Amino acid sequence: MAERVRRAADPPQRPRNRSAAVGDTALGARLRNQRLARRLTLKNLAAKSGVAIGYLSEIERGRSNITLSLLKRVCDALEITVGSLLEEDGERLTPSSVTVLRRGERKKVILPGIGIANELISPNLQKQMEIIWVEAEPGADSGGHPHQHEGEECGVIFRGAMEFEVDGQTWVLEPGDSIYLASTHPHWWRSCGTDRLEAIWIITPPTF
Repeated sequence: MAERVRRAADPPQRPRNRSAAVGDTALGARLRNQRLARRLTLKNLAAKSGVAIGYLSEIERGRSNITLSLLKRVCDALEITVGSLLEEDGERLTPSSVTVLRRGERKKVILPGIGIANELISPNLQKQMEIIWVEAEPGADSGGHPHQHEGEECGVIFRGAMEFEVDGQTWVLEPGDSIYLASTHPHWWRSCGTDRLEAIWIITPPTF
């Protein structure tokens, strides 16, 4: 009887890690599927994105690393968002006013060659804002040149340091610091500390 009581009192098991991580090979395959679904050749996509045919081919086969800025250029040419690559084909989204995502259940895009991982904290990309957990190794950056888009964004640094540039003005953000900006201003960032950068980024409307 005592044994039965102990078992009944045991806390429920946490779910296993079911994180959907999209690395270089899976990312390339999904980009290729998106290109083929639009009946575009590599030549067509190269012309639309400004990315060389050979480089696109290597990316699709998972043999070449891609920077975040180049990935955005390719996605723009395909008329999709980077975040859409997180969603599996045929994924069904259930509307809900409350969503709980356990650690290990969230979806990620990992750019291993440049040391950046983006994890989607918001439940999906159909909400009014996207929340991203960002990790970047020292020296990794958002693509080497400023970019801009519609909306507003805010970031909070938890670890490491981030050099953030807006309209040519630069700040160094450390743990506890935050920044808020109109995303229409050209902006760029770099992990400039000696530790891995960890931050939360909030963007509205979703543009990732």
